[in-house]
Amino acid sequence: MALCAAGLSSVALAQAWPAKPLRVVVGFPPGGPVDLVARIVSPRLSTQLGQPVLVENRPGADANIAMEIVARAAPDGHTLLLIQPGVAINPPLYRTVPFDPLKDFAPISLIGESPNIVAVTNSLPAGNMQELVALARAKKGALFYGATSSPTHLATELLNTMAGVYTVRVPFKGAPPALTALMSGEVQIVMSSIGTLLPLARAGKVRALAVTSARRSTAAPDLPTVDESGVPGFVATTWYGLAATGGTPRPVIDRLNSELRKLLGEPEVRAQLAGQGIDEPTPGTPEQLAELIRSELIKWEKVVRASGATIN
Repeated sequence: MALCAAGLSSVALAQAWPAKPLRVVVGFPPGGPVDLVARIVSPRLSTQLGQPVLVENRPGADANIAMEIVARAAPDGHTLLLIQPGVAINPPLYRTVPFDPLKDFAPISLIGESPNIVAVTNSLPAGNMQELVALARAKKGALFYGATSSPTHLATELLNTMAGVYTVRVPFKGAPPALTALMSGEVQIVMSSIGTLLPLARAGKVRALAVTSARRSTAAPDLPTVDESGVPGFVATTWYGLAATGGTPRPVIDRLNSELRKLLGEPEVRAQLAGQGIDEPTPGTPEQLAELIRSELIKWEKVVRASGATIN
């Protein structure tokens, strides 16, 4: 009888949910890739759920602030996180983080994966990756890269390690200020999402050298991969997903998963995500996103150890 009552209460909760507006917490400033993905998904989710779904930008500490907010929220499905690789990168990178990546979040679904672009300021005499690597070797420690987030920070450190070069990290709170610094020449290199860098490159404001995916992107087929540009084996893409606070009832997670799958099938949504470099949305089960987070923890812990990167 007790088990039956518990089951009925979960069903009742799912039927009553959502009882108020939802918020999607984003750990970066407006205008960056994570924010843009959140703003593509949220209006459709609002229409389907019958409640406002508001994007809340809480930048700082490589999204640790945003992740702490969601980790400590009531587990009722009204507070969501636009999750990205930082959930698995920050725990080995920082001495302490205010969340447990495997316990404090309830994965809902992956949204998709996007390549990054390696770009340089126009004044740098490097027209391709080979020239950039040669320049970085000749001027050890003299080139600065803008780190837009912990994923691009570690991806650039991985590139340094694999190419055998040393460039200096300059941290920014998100992509927009880092790209401003790249255009002005304050930093010489930035690795960021294709959706934010490609328009600047096409406008001639920065120089795009390569994409970081295993294959060329349909959004920029003329750009070679880093792998084919002299750093074999290098791949560092950015994935996006949706998660709730750990302990959120499974019927609520299942409803969110179902609604997210529906909206990711809409042609208009797919076209907008393609503009952010997500050529093909890849929604899946909560378990698949949980497994991705576990595998990313293992992957990036190795990169942290190999590069010696750390943030106090």
